[in-house]
Amino acid sequence: MKTSTSISIVLCILLLTFSCSKDDETTTETPIEIGNNILPTSLILKEIPAGTFIMGGTTIQGDAPTVSITLTAFQISEKEITNQQYIEFLNNAYIDGWITIEEQKVSGYGEAPYAGEAYIQLSETGGVTTNGEEEHIDNRSWISFNSTANKFQLLDDTKSDWPVNWVKWFGAFAYAEYYNVSLPTEAQWESAARGGQQYDYPTDDGTISLEKANYNGDTPAFYNPDGHSVAVGSYQPNPYGLYDMGGNVWEWCQDYYSETFYEDGSTDPLNTTASSDSKRVRRGGAWNYHTTTLQTFARAYDPPTRGNNHFGFRIAKN
Repeated sequence: MKTSTSISIVLCILLLTFSCSKDDETTTETPIEIGNNILPTSLILKEIPAGTFIMGGTTIQGDAPTVSITLTAFQISEKEITNQQYIEFLNNAYIDGWITIEEQKVSGYGEAPYAGEAYIQLSETGGVTTNGEEEHIDNRSWISFNSTANKFQLLDDTKSDWPVNWVKWFGAFAYAEYYNVSLPTEAQWESAARGGQQYDYPTDDGTISLEKANYNGDTPAFYNPDGHSVAVGSYQPNPYGLYDMGGNVWEWCQDYYSETFYEDGSTDPLNTTASSDSKRVRRGGAWNYHTTTLQTFARAYDPPTRGNNHFGFRIAKN
């Protein structure tokens, strides 16, 4: 009886030892989650219900025609992506081998989307206007790379909740891909901006003033030497609870630009066909643009390689 009991104890010890060894081995071989596919906890998504809305307008040359568009339900970030949120992405992506840094420029690397393309400019010092005037120093890129600590960091902690700027379309797209979300389609962006009310301006009540958005006033080509972006959420949200859909920084969308792509009755449209110049859509106006560009249907477009002190983005999830 004692012999039988002793054998049982030995077998149990062997089984436990083998089991623990296998667990340790599995733990060692399993990659540690470092943030990819997990959105920052500071990023809040708002629900946009399914439905049909009237998209488009004709105020500015290049605006889409007025058409009826149907969208399935989706989510969109309530605020523009901030410096701190983009730094979190850069540090995780750097560990994952997605990016490389050279001459104050972050580019895609390895398995990253659009490897070899520039994502964002680091420590840029403000820029100049089209007329050559120096812009306010607060229009610089606030993200730098600390080669000693081997990580990205803010140049000024008070700018953590300012919208990330100097980001190119490739850099906005890579951010979305990393977290398994997307940039909003142009139709999604406009539907969200209208707030379910067919508003002409993406504010709390559809009207525009300097108390409702960060922009450059009513006069085209007027230059404000004190203009710059501000912390996200500084103004009242629209009826969907979305901040800064007008002004602050332009926001990249998924779509290639086309003046004639949208057709009446389309469902979940997305223009994936590049024109000869491969320009991508941006929406919403910016701190240095005038009133008309802040309209919910106003459109602009640029090469995906361009990024400056008034280009940013938000993300969406289908």
